[in-house]
Amino acid sequence: MSIVHGAMQVNLQIGIWQGYRLDKDASAKVTKDADAASDAARVNKHLVPKETLKAVVSASGAVRTHFYDKTLPWKDNGDRLLSRAMYMDFIEEHERLVGEFNNAVEAFLTVGYPAAVDQAAFRMGDLFKPDDYPSAGSLRHRFYVNMDIDAVTEAGDFRVQLEQSQLDNVKAQRERAMKDRIGRAMQDVWVRLSDVVGHFAKKMASDDVFRDSTVRNIEELVDLLPGLNVLDDPTLKAMGEEIKAKLTGIDPKDLRKDKEVRSQAAKDAEAIMEKMRGFMIATTPDEQKLAA
Repeated sequence: MSIVHGAMQVNLQIGIWQGYRLDKDASAKVTKDADAASDAARVNKHLVPKETLKAVVSASGAVRTHFYDKTLPWKDNGDRLLSRAMYMDFIEEHERLVGEFNNAVEAFLTVGYPAAVDQAAFRMGDLFKPDDYPSAGSLRHRFYVNMDIDAVTEAGDFRVQLEQSQLDNVKAQRERAMKDRIGRAMQDVWVRLSDVVGHFAKKMASDDVFRDSTVRNIEELVDLLPGLNVLDDPTLKAMGEEIKAKLTGIDPKDLRKDKEVRSQAAKDAEAIMEKMRGFMIATTPDEQKLAA
């Protein structure tokens, strides 16, 4: 499958007013009292209690986590790869999470922030300065979630007026870069699988207490795998099917109570890990192999 037709580039930007403010006067006092150099310390004031912004921070984290869970690494500038097959489900959940973020922001601006401002003089003591607190309306633009979506271009799409030899060289460089990005993206999928299966194998091979999420994380990733397999790689597909057949559908209670079930799960997980180690080496980008 062509990466150009099977996926798109997405880039997420999230903005939050953190409520910090540098106090130069307090910084100067601290360094003077400590007989220290003027640049030895900085006093950054927390203008509002952390609890006031907690819902906003949590909502933004949910947006970011969903974005990274459902996409693959692509460019160093933050661009990531989203499978076209996953787009509708992805965008529906993304918009729901952004809605929760916006609701949290609205609650902060209309309730939390005004209340914090009212209590600021008492809370901040001698550090209080009225000018530190902008109006709620002027803060609104500091909170945002933006997502850019663009097509994945082929190496041959580079169009400038160059000599043919130069154009061929540019195309070759872009093809190499594209190959490396694809390698890193697919390597990310293998690493995700290795992390969750490896954690499962470790827990099953010991008598350690484990959470239900140890099993649930495998099930969730296997369900997500077809969308992350942007190249429709048959090896990755087969591995997903094997993991689903051998490591999912097991009740965590049975793993805790039945030693034979737990022992067999540990053996199956370790056998799968052994297979994956070879596949991960095979899919590692060339420059990473050289560095290793």
